[in-house]
Amino acid sequence: MDGFCEQVVKRKRKAKDNILAVVYIVMALLIPAVCISLAYVITAYFIYIGFFLLLALVPLALLLINYQKVEYEYSVVDNTLNVDKIIAKRRRKKIVRLRIDEIKEMVKFNEKYTGKKINKYYIAVDDVNDDDVYAFTYYNEARGNLAVVMKPNNTILEGMRPKLNPSIQIQVVKLLRNVK
Repeated sequence: MDGFCEQVVKRKRKAKDNILAVVYIVMALLIPAVCISLAYVITAYFIYIGFFLLLALVPLALLLINYQKVEYEYSVVDNTLNVDKIIAKRRRKKIVRLRIDEIKEMVKFNEKYTGKKINKYYIAVDDVNDDDVYAFTYYNEARGNLAVVMKPNNTILEGMRPKLNPSIQIQVVKLLRNVK
């Protein structure tokens, strides 16, 4: 094993996430309250239904809020780049796994770049408009041209550099000099 390095990028909570959290909690409390209030009008069995819904919906709402916590993990092992999505610190979903020497191009990701002929973008960043966001393109026989959009730190770039094609190595060296 030549080397191993990894980086974890946390996705920041956005206003949409906060609004959804409030909606989940309000609905988890409002639906049982409506059932309990209907018990006085229709039948007393609605009180039991309301309590069961309360016992079921509050944990469900908390679980849904917890599933909004997302992290991306980049790891370089030998000649392999792994990009994983970690949801709620429990579930790990593999976004992409590729050999580093198969990377054809590495460029800063911006709006001009999206016009290239790429069949699928794998987005593994918090905000694609950041300055330090890069796109790595590679070719897959089954899917065609693919791009991985990520925000690697110096450790990941240094771990990838020896295995990259010489033309891309020059780009990485320039990048590392600008960062330091």
